Amino acid sequence: MKANEIISNNPEYKQESQLYHYTSLEAMEAMIKSQSIRASSIFLMNDPNELIYGQEYISNKFDQTLSNKLKQSYKGQSINNFSAFVFSLSELNDDMNQWEKYGNKHKGIRVGFTPKNLLEFWCEIDNITVFLIPVIYYSNNSKYIDPYGTIFDEMKSGFISDINSYFIDNEISHAELNELKFFCSLISSMIKRKEWSSEKEWRIICISNGTFHKNIDGNFQNGKSNIFIENKTPNTLKMFTNFGHDGIASKDILKIGCNAGDKDQIGYILSLLYDKKVIMQVSQSDIQTR
Repeated sequence: MKANEIISNNPEYKQESQLYHYTSLEAMEAMIKSQSIRASSIFLMNDPNELIYGQEYISNKFDQTLSNKLKQSYKGQSINNFSAFVFSLSELNDDMNQWEKYGNKHKGIRVGFTPKNLLEFWCEIDNITVFLIPVIYYSNNSKYIDPYGTIFDEMKSGFISDINSYFIDNEISHAELNELKFFCSLISSMIKRKEWSSEKEWRIICISNGTFHKNIDGNFQNGKSNIFIENKTPNTLKMFTNFGHDGIASKDILKIGCNAGDKDQIGYILSLLYDKKVIMQVSQSDIQTR
């Protein structure tokens, strides 16, 4: 399920629409100064069990022999054999929970991205495969939650049916098992439990063709490991202004939380960080803390 297919099939995600990323002002400063945006390893997401949850569910849909082989191959899976990186976004323009969890408790900033341009930005990196997908939420009654659940279920069911039919009479090779595991892991990276459905998340998913891609880096910060893929380019700065939006959505690319401070001062500081020429237009959330 590729980004251009999803956008073209869903009118609300045409080019004039936006997806939103909530973060801290310090992270925004770092993005501007370094002229880069990072996507984090899927193994370091806020729900550490989400990939395992999706893999288990998908594996159980295959015939028993194939299912057992897949489950065995997942053991010990890590960044070393599934180099997937996620940049998270939301459909929600100004949301209390997003500000609380990701916007530094209403002291941060929300950046609006045009999906088409954001996808093109990540596709600038050589030797990676990039997807823009909505997260699919799975309920306890074995159903995927719409608006995207039905489309996803049809795709998944067709794929599983084709695989089961083919391997009834064919023994799966080691190479084929690795390819199937990779594809199942990709599908699994789209699935989260229904408890997260209020976030209305979309994801840029970058999959490296090698474990040690030149854009993959890591560090240790506050006692935690960070692994990420980074696109460092002057084009990064365009993503925070009208240049990155084809002249669209000029009023609301940057919004700060209600407790972030004076929006004019923050806009001025962002302009100084940017290039001291472009005035960064900043709005402020009306949503108050709990």
